[in-house]
Amino acid sequence: MFIKLTNASSPFQGKSLVIKKENIISIFETTIEVPDENTVAEVLRKETVTTVFCGTIGTWNVKETVDEVYGLL
Repeated sequence: MFIKLTNASSPFQGKSLVIKKENIISIFETTIEVPDENTVAEVLRKETVTTVFCGTIGTWNVKETVDEVYGLL
């Protein structure tokens, strides 16, 4: 079974992301720096996201909260 989440990392921010549930090892909240879309200059702002860790398969930052991701599992 799979879960559908929303990517929070540049350049794929806002794009759908589908992950196989069985591959998820842990989920946790973290802070990343993302480009501020409200400025002309390349300014980074901090954003709190949820990290989905799948071991050697990869790690993804998503917009959903830890509770929302946990609820999908």
